[in-house]
Amino acid sequence: MWLPIRLVLEFLGRSAAWLGVMAALGTAAALLMAEATRRPLRAIWPLLVTGGILGAVAGASLAYRFGLPEAFTFEVWRRSVPLAWSAGGSLLGAGAAALMRPRRPAS
Repeated sequence: MWLPIRLVLEFLGRSAAWLGVMAALGTAAALLMAEATRRPLRAIWPLLVTGGILGAVAGASLAYRFGLPEAFTFEVWRRSVPLAWSAGGSLLGAGAAALMRPRRPAS
């Protein structure tokens, strides 16, 4: 009984750690994009941060799926993180989000 619970908890812990790294990359990309576009720091949430995180996850997933060469990799709890593809994807995602205009509530 304890083995299945342990396996599920270990999988959830690995996924949370990997997603934490992706969130850090996405947030860093959002900060860089806000500085590049001269936006105030309060304007990065939620649009730029979400774009950066989704871009980082997409970059890492596409690199794994298509077997793209990985120059800089490191492991987070035995899960590989392709740093170049994740960072590039997060910058691309945050850049695409920076091009979008935020919705303003009708007054």
